[in-house]
Amino acid sequence: MRITDLDAGEAYVVRQSFRDDRGTLVLPGDRMTYERYRAVPVTGAFEIVFREETLVLHEDRQSDVCEHAEWFLSVDE
Repeated sequence: MRITDLDAGEAYVVRQSFRDDRGTLVLPGDRMTYERYRAVPVTGAFEIVFREETLVLHEDRQSDVCEHAEWFLSVDE
């Protein structure tokens, strides 16, 4: 599942820690409610907007998170 496949309004729990392109550390157990994403022109990055935090993920540097979001996030049940 790509990071862009997240469902708006859905709450996710972090399963595995990762850092975004600005150095923000996201830790297991963090709960994040997805709102939307926006491609950042020319840079190859996405702004992933959660209610709690906005993350910047670069398709090359954070390719594992961008391409395999299910390894890092699961739906909060």
